[in-house]
Amino acid sequence: MRSDPTTWVVQEVVDLLDTASVGLYEFIWLLRGTYPEMSEAEIRVHADQALKRLQEEGAGRLVWLMWPEEDVVTGLPVVEPEFNDWRDPTSGEPYLAFSRN
Repeated sequence: MRSDPTTWVVQEVVDLLDTASVGLYEFIWLLRGTYPEMSEAEIRVHADQALKRLQEEGAGRLVWLMWPEEDVVTGLPVVEPEFNDWRDPTSGEPYLAFSRN
């Protein structure tokens, strides 16, 4: 039996943080790939819950990165993610990611 989707994606993100920042869009990709029967609305709920849990546990912080680089974009305020912050990044545009840095 598979674990709770929120708990599962938290662990996946923690593992990925060992090598790089994790874009919010990757939370969605991970859940879609493992839970294909889930609706987009359900996926978004689990992704959001996972992010909140990671923040509460002090696992990292939200940062803006510039696609496709991993350099933190300074000068942009990091706020609570909005709906579009979970979408796939566009080349040359900043995207929101979770980082240990």
